[in-house]
Amino acid sequence: MFKGKTVLITGGGKNIGRAIAENFFDLGANVVVNDIVKSSHTELKPQLLSSEKFLYSQGNIADLNYQERLVNDSLKKFSKIDFLINNVGIGSGKGLFDLDPKLMEVAIKTNLIAPFFLSQKIAKQMVEKQIPGAIIFISSIHARIPSGNPDYSSTKSALEILTKEMAFELGPYGIRVNAIAPGKITSKRQIDHRIPLLHQTGVPDDIAKVTLFLCHNYSGYINGEVITVDGGLSLSFPR
Repeated sequence: MFKGKTVLITGGGKNIGRAIAENFFDLGANVVVNDIVKSSHTELKPQLLSSEKFLYSQGNIADLNYQERLVNDSLKKFSKIDFLINNVGIGSGKGLFDLDPKLMEVAIKTNLIAPFFLSQKIAKQMVEKQIPGAIIFISSIHARIPSGNPDYSSTKSALEILTKEMAFELGPYGIRVNAIAPGKITSKRQIDHRIPLLHQTGVPDDIAKVTLFLCHNYSGYINGEVITVDGGLSLSFPR
C-alpha cells in the first residue's frame, strides 16, 4: 500500500508511535523513527530495526539543530519524505498552582514549537519535490476537555489550530494536514465504564490505523480536520 513512500515518526519507539511505525513498515513504507532514547530501549520489533528500509535517529525533537540533522539524514537515506507524523507529546502532570515557568516552557517547546518547525522543514521539501504528502499531528481529547494538566492540554489545543493554519497554507500544493485526538489509550484493552464503546480503552493500533487512513488517498479530500478516536469517551467525560 505504501511501497516507495517514506514516513517520519517522532517519538516512535513506544506506544502509539511504535504502532504507527510498525503498521507503515508492514505495508511497505520506508520508516524513519525518532526518539529520545537509544534504539535498544525502544519496543520496536527486531525485523524493523534490522531492515534496510528503516532508519532510527536518537535525539530530542525540541532541539532545532537536531531537527536539521534528522531531516538531512532521512533525505540522504531515502531521498524524500512523503508523510510526517508529529507524535511526540509531553505533560508534567501538575496542576495550575504547581506549574513553574520551566515546566511550561518545556511543554511549549516540545508540543508546539518542535512540531511546527519540523513540519515547516518537511513541508518545504515536499513543495520542492512536488510531493502531494501528508502531515499529521497527534493531539488529544484534552485539547478541548480540561484534564487538570494545563501545560499539556493548552499546548495540544494550540496544536489543533496549527493543524488548520498549515492545512490552509499547504493545501494549494496538494499537501494535506490533519490531526488525531486520542482518548484513553492503553497497551492492552482495559475496562473503563466511562467509555461508551464496549466500555473498553483504546490501544495504540487504533490510532495507527487512522494515521494510515489519513496518509492514504482514501482520505484524499480530508484537510484541516481533527479526528477524535476515543470510543466516545469525550461524549461522557466527567465535567
